Amino acid sequence: MMLPLVTSCSGPNITNPEAPVVIDSACTLFSPIYTHGNDAERMDIRTVRAINNHNDLWDQHCSQPAR
Repeated sequence: MMLPLVTSCSGPNITNPEAPVVIDSACTLFSPIYTHGNDAERMDIRTVRAINNHNDLWDQHCSQPAR
């Protein structure tokens, strides 16, 4: 016996669905990476560049108040 799937079409706002609300929590989940002492001298240059890139992106996206 096959049951029709009509429940997927029955919703309260089918004709006027509400817009989804997007909450960006990336700036609270992630933060800049800090090094201490002579860490940068002991790290591989690729690691230093990756940390600098991460911190630059965080500054670009998170240091300003949300619009």
